[in-house]
Amino acid sequence: MKDPVALNLNMIVTIVDGGMGYEVIKFSKTAGAAGGTILHGRGSGIHDSSNFLGLEISPEKDIVLTLVPDSLTNQVMETIGQGINIGVPGNGICFSIDVDKVIGITKIHQYREVIEMKELMEKEE
Repeated sequence: MKDPVALNLNMIVTIVDGGMGYEVIKFSKTAGAAGGTILHGRGSGIHDSSNFLGLEISPEKDIVLTLVPDSLTNQVMETIGQGINIGVPGNGICFSIDVDKVIGITKIHQYREVIEMKELMEKEE
């Protein structure tokens, strides 16, 4: 395929304390995900602020984005949740978002449903 497009994926978003992003990726790979992307952010929730010498400190957060076939989403989320003890308040949050189409993924041919962009464009006409 010249311009492959992966269909019917989910993006799992996991937000954890800074430095924990690599653990999230390790757990997601254990469950079958190809990898992930770590973005850095700053928390502002109830468990995220503290004072040090009178200054309010908002700890750094890692935001991990993991694209998986929709059929793998539940297993990856379960493995991440168990791995980081997500049931403990302040340990993080994990949710998924439906993603219709993706291009530019290195291992795109491993996904369940892949078509060529030209074919996709013809279907929409």
